[in-house]
Amino acid sequence: MSTNGKKRPAVKMLLAVFTMAALAPAILVAEEKGVTVDKTRLENAAATYPQPGASETQIKALQERITQQQTQIDQLLGIVGQLKQRLDGATPSSNPSPALLPSVGTVASVTPVIPAAARSPEATPVVALSGSPASAAASQEQIETYTRKVDALGKSLDSVSKNLGGFKLSGDLRFRWDGAFRSGNSVAGPLQNARERYRIRVNLDKPLSDQFGFHLQVGTGTANNPLTFDTDFAGADTRGPFFILESYADYHPNKNINIRAGRIEEVFADNSRFFFDDDIRFNGAHEIAKVSLGKSGSLEFRAGQYIFTNPNVQILPSAAACAGANPPATCIFEQAGFAPGTNVRDSNLFHEGLVLSGKSGDNWGHRVTVDFQSYRNPNEFLIALAASGTPVLVNGYSGITVSGGAGQGGNGTTTKGGFIYTAPDFHVGHLQYRIDYKGWNNWPLFLDLQGSHNYGSSFLSNAEMATVGIGQVKNFGDARLMYGYFIKDANSMISEVTDDDIGTGVGTNIRAHMIRFDLGLAKFLQWQNILFIQDELSPNDPARNFFVPLQRGANTSYRIHSQFVFSF
Repeated sequence: MSTNGKKRPAVKMLLAVFTMAALAPAILVAEEKGVTVDKTRLENAAATYPQPGASETQIKALQERITQQQTQIDQLLGIVGQLKQRLDGATPSSNPSPALLPSVGTVASVTPVIPAAARSPEATPVVALSGSPASAAASQEQIETYTRKVDALGKSLDSVSKNLGGFKLSGDLRFRWDGAFRSGNSVAGPLQNARERYRIRVNLDKPLSDQFGFHLQVGTGTANNPLTFDTDFAGADTRGPFFILESYADYHPNKNINIRAGRIEEVFADNSRFFFDDDIRFNGAHEIAKVSLGKSGSLEFRAGQYIFTNPNVQILPSAAACAGANPPATCIFEQAGFAPGTNVRDSNLFHEGLVLSGKSGDNWGHRVTVDFQSYRNPNEFLIALAASGTPVLVNGYSGITVSGGAGQGGNGTTTKGGFIYTAPDFHVGHLQYRIDYKGWNNWPLFLDLQGSHNYGSSFLSNAEMATVGIGQVKNFGDARLMYGYFIKDANSMISEVTDDDIGTGVGTNIRAHMIRFDLGLAKFLQWQNILFIQDELSPNDPARNFFVPLQRGANTSYRIHSQFVFSF
């Protein structure tokens, strides 16, 4: 054997000893993090190190073993590095190993997450080292450095768990092109408003226990329009505000009982655009009790109680005081039908009913809803709608002076622009039937039929809706088509709380068509397109003390939404 060949075992021996010494800090990190170190493999590895005179085969086997161990150490250090990056807010490397990344969902949680590759037994590095005394040559400074890093990592994880653990974040961002158009005639003037708008909503949820939960939603919008969360691309270069859109606590002692209070969605809200606008929220409480009917379905009893106003008026002024040159602001209540010298109570909605859900086979679903709405002092909505009424009912709640009334008109009033509804009361009965078919893979089909009658009015008191849809959007390439037909008489429901897109500018006294097409561009991104075609139903009728803001005979209105919705 040549001289170089004689020196090779000694060189390989030195390389092995040096490599084992370099691995010692990684072993300490692994043991601190609970990673298993196989002692048997340590001893077996020691037996494989070449002694003087070792063969070329033994040396080659040692090289392969060192390469494998180095790969395992790189994986371990990569995991520790990624955990530190997550805590420091750093961006992971541009080409991370897919096995080390956590799953990405639609709801983000700030609860610390250890990557699956770090938790799985298959990915746990098992380091085998020689029992040679040469391993003690590891630098004490290196050991202390790694120890400090591991301690800092543990403290950071504890801090995150203590301060943010258990909270869940979700939300959406929407960019909408919104166009509304109508040509003018002798009945109504022209309408032309093409604008870009955005909406941002962020949800924060926290389970307080297995029976209590907390929810907060903040987002964009305007102070004097409760029917939208949109903010226009306008206002020169001023900043848009953020508002508390939802805020409530709920109590759910079991899966069949739920009690919720705060600023909440209406208990029967279904985003169908029939009764309630999908952006409106009420202050109050609601209760849901569910009874299981076995595999065939369930029966839900629902009730909601909502408070709309706080007049804070002890006694209304006399008729003489209101007829004077400088009448008190509270005289507006007398224009809404409240008697002079009396107390003014708040406006409320009490909404009760039941929902029966069932199945027919594996693909058919049915739902029947029967409910009844009863409003108290509904004329206060007209006061809040008027600019002269906002100082009394709106500004105190908002804490600012808003520019105009809240909500939209559309109902019949006893005088033109007056503060008394033509309908003496709003006691509205409602019936809904919806059928779903899920048998066509990614093309589910539904039909939704709804009708209502206001028992508080003797005429123009009905509303009907029929909507059909096919498809769903969950991933790239998914599509959905919908068509809806709506009739809402001027005395059928309160316009200030119903949808403001089906009826642009007015919520009632309309006949409208809705055509919608949605396309999935990614799991988190949809492109939605909606066309609304609207005509008015009734003209003014002074003989019936009936006046509406937009009469029959106005030219057809068209409203177009084309929007991109990002969800997280």
